[in-house]
Amino acid sequence: MADGLSIDAYDALVTAAETYRAALVVRLAGEAGLRTGEITRVAPRHLRDAGVASDASLLAVPEADAAVPDEGDDGSADAGDPTERIDRETVVPASLAAELRRYAESEGIDEGEPFVGVSPRRVQMIVSETAERAAARTDGATPSDVTPRDLRYTFARRLLVDRGVDPHAVREAGGWETLGPLDGFLGPLDGQAVAEAFATASAPGPDADAGGRESTALGGFEALADGAGRTSPLAAVPERLVDSDRWAEAWVVRGSVDGGRPEVAGAAGVDREVLVDRGVARDDQWFDAVAGGDAVATTAEATTGGRPGLAVPVGYREVTHGALCVVARDDAPVSSVERRELVALGRCLGWAVTAGRWRDLLHSDAVTEVEFHTADGGAFLARASAALDCQVDLRSTVVVTDDASRLYLSVSGARPQGLADVVDEAAGVSDLRVVETRADGCSVSVRVESGSAVRTLTEHGATVRDATAADGRVRVVAHLPEGADVRPVADGLRAAFDDARLASKESVARSSRSESSFREGVADRFTDRQWAALSAAYHGGYFDWPRGSTAEEVADAMDVSSPTFHNHLRKAQRALLDGLFEDQHRDRT
Repeated sequence: MADGLSIDAYDALVTAAETYRAALVVRLAGEAGLRTGEITRVAPRHLRDAGVASDASLLAVPEADAAVPDEGDDGSADAGDPTERIDRETVVPASLAAELRRYAESEGIDEGEPFVGVSPRRVQMIVSETAERAAARTDGATPSDVTPRDLRYTFARRLLVDRGVDPHAVREAGGWETLGPLDGFLGPLDGQAVAEAFATASAPGPDADAGGRESTALGGFEALADGAGRTSPLAAVPERLVDSDRWAEAWVVRGSVDGGRPEVAGAAGVDREVLVDRGVARDDQWFDAVAGGDAVATTAEATTGGRPGLAVPVGYREVTHGALCVVARDDAPVSSVERRELVALGRCLGWAVTAGRWRDLLHSDAVTEVEFHTADGGAFLARASAALDCQVDLRSTVVVTDDASRLYLSVSGARPQGLADVVDEAAGVSDLRVVETRADGCSVSVRVESGSAVRTLTEHGATVRDATAADGRVRVVAHLPEGADVRPVADGLRAAFDDARLASKESVARSSRSESSFREGVADRFTDRQWAALSAAYHGGYFDWPRGSTAEEVADAMDVSSPTFHNHLRKAQRALLDGLFEDQHRDRT
């Protein structure tokens, strides 16, 4: 695929990325020209303003043998190491630079910590998995065997063929030693073209960015970034979208997967009653974005008043909260760039909805406690308990990547080998690790990407308090914010496990001396990664004597490097001790 991807194929590939990180991996190769290993080395401190009229930024690419600065005693990198050697600088589009900064802030990534803290091999897997998903969604229009190398050629093609950038600049930005690899994009010129090139070189040309325009989704991103008002993001985003000259109407529609009544969660530029009269709540086209997880364009439909429109999924990881819908002010069709912007906005809005539920849960004095049961064979815990006639209790859940979690389990009545056999046959479950063996059972951890009722509930903003499996049935107890609508959570669980049912629901007051109260008292001191490192180390036996797992084994289970694990763990320990000793000092004074 030496000629790179077409614009449509590349857009489909970016849209098919299931996680924020996967989309950034694809875009760093396809829009910044980074090699596989380089993607794992660039950090926030390498990104800076270009200092020219363009909105683009510059991204410094460290050399391979100088990517990680000297480490301190705690295993953390020194972000200000002046000895770091830079291979080159490449230009990053404004939208990608903004996404990188937003991702670093949301994930708590330090200035010297890589945006993508995984191995080069994992980067290749992310691109491969995303390509296979894109190929399936586009019926093969997007190749299923795309590699990071192909994305680099897409970068070259876009600049040389579509934008006419100086080949010398493209060679330098992409790190090619010669123009040889780019010859395929530099076709022969006839005499007229050569003469025009010489004439243009000595005369001022038109502004290269004259065809540019302000993002039509910028208001929506700003609404999420502001986030300080009391307005729900489901209402704030549509309101800001219609402030642009592009969109006349915007709304969010939600529907129940089991046939419940759909609802318009937020609308701007049009009354909800008008939308109902148009049949929005009855028209399946808007829900295709929810069911299929892809953007759906409409033209001249009754529900849009005869104008072009677009619906994009509002989702976080594997959870879809609804669809964000927009209608144009005129007859101009939705462009591929607008489509990409709105798809990204839908992902950010989905994260905001989930984060809002977690925030409400964290600060509420009372919670809604729900209990779900399922005997679905696709639920790993149920399957293991039935196959081995054992009991499985959840000890902890640790998020290791955007698309995977690690469950720490205590098993009574089964040995590790039996569990390994069940894992081998289970879809979405892998990498069994033994923490401890006992006369009556064992403690293990497994990596899950699907097939977990615990992960499904967590992604819907619930906090799982207890999960037990016995006789082929899983019982999960979870907490939601007081007064939260349980229906979307129950619907999401039933979408994954057909027989899942809500066994009980009650409002319970929090105990001030509960384990959760102590954890929430220091929770705001941790980033998500610091908490994941501390939890994985604790439940993986790292603090036991003798140790149940080494630091390298815990890091590998989390899919991060050993220095990155040490960095997060030491900072988490310091935050925990700060909370302990600061509270102790206040008590004494």
